[in-house]
Amino acid sequence: MNAINRQMTLRRYPDGMPRAEDFQVIEGAVPDIGEGEVLARAIYLTVDPYIRVHISPSMSVGYAPTTPLGAPIPGEAVLEVVRSRHPEFREGDLVAGFGGWQDYCALKGEGLRKLDRGLAPLSAHLGSLGMPGLTAYAGMTKLAEAEAGQTVLVSAALGGVGAVAGQLARIKGCRVVGVSSSAAKCRWAVEELGYDACLDRTAPDFRDQVAAACPDGIDVDFENAGGEVFWAAFANMKAYGRVIVCGLISDYNADAPPPGPDQSPNLLRTIALKRVVMKGLMVADFWDLRPRFLQEVGGMIRDGRFKSREFIVEGIENAGLAMIDMLEGRNFGKTVVRVAEDPLL
Repeated sequence: MNAINRQMTLRRYPDGMPRAEDFQVIEGAVPDIGEGEVLARAIYLTVDPYIRVHISPSMSVGYAPTTPLGAPIPGEAVLEVVRSRHPEFREGDLVAGFGGWQDYCALKGEGLRKLDRGLAPLSAHLGSLGMPGLTAYAGMTKLAEAEAGQTVLVSAALGGVGAVAGQLARIKGCRVVGVSSSAAKCRWAVEELGYDACLDRTAPDFRDQVAAACPDGIDVDFENAGGEVFWAAFANMKAYGRVIVCGLISDYNADAPPPGPDQSPNLLRTIALKRVVMKGLMVADFWDLRPRFLQEVGGMIRDGRFKSREFIVEGIENAGLAMIDMLEGRNFGKTVVRVAEDPLL
C-alpha cells in the first residue's frame, strides 16, 4: 500500500497531568500481515482512563506493560478490514480490537470481534457496547449484588463505565446516585439517564450532599474516581455494603501518595465495624460474559431503555488533547476520536 500510517506516540512520559507536548504524531509504513492476521484501518479510537495508566512507568506496575516511547499508545479501536489472511475475515468487515492509536494495524484474527452493523452506532462499540460497557456489566452482575430498592452510588457517572453501571442499577430498580464534574452533567444524568440524584464533585459542600442524597446509607459504591469522592462515599457506607473498585481516575496523575496522615486505620475500622466488602474489578476476568452482555445491553439500546452520550473528537492529531480533556473532566460523555469516515453515517 502507498498509504502512510500515522501513529500517536509519546515524546516523553507525563509528569503529573499530561500536557500536549508529551504527545507526538509520527508517520511510518503500513504494516505487513502474516498468516492468520488482518490489516485494518481505524475509524474510531477509544480514549479511556485506563490508557493513562499504560503511559506511566510507576502506575503501570502490576497492571500492564508500560508503553515504550515512540510506540503507538494502546487502546481499543473500531476498524475496517482492508486485507485479510484469516479465513473468518474479509475486506470490508467492521471489527473491534486493540489496534492502538494509529491509522493501520496488523492484528491476529483471534483478537478481533465482528460488529453488528445494525445494533448501534459504530462508536458505541468503544463505549456502552465495548470494554467500558462490559466492565460495568461485569461489576454490576457479578460483584455488586445490587438489589431493587438499594442505593448505588456511581462516580464518574457519565463516563464510559459509569453511565452503563448507573443505568444497569436503575433498570434493576435501585436508587442511583451519580457523581460527576459539573452541574450540567448532573442535570443530564437525572433528566436523560434517569438517575435519582447526581452530585457535582466540585461543589464545596460535596460531602454533605452525599450524606443528604443517601440518608439510609450506600449499599454499593461503584468506585471509578478515588480520592475525595471515594472518602465521601465510604463515610456513608451502609452495614454490609459493597465497594466495587473499578477505577481511581483522580489518582492516575499522581507521582507520589497524597500528603497528610495515613487514613488506612479509618478505612480498616469502617470495613470491620460495618462489614463492608471491597472487591477489585478487572474486565480481563470477564471476557466470557461478552456474548450475554451484548445481547442484554444491545437489546436495551434497541428498545430505548438505555441511553448513551459521546464526546467525539476529530483527528488522530487531537487524541492526546482528548485524553487531557477527559482527565480534567471537560468531556461530556464517552470520549472517542474519529480518524476516518464512518461508513454507516
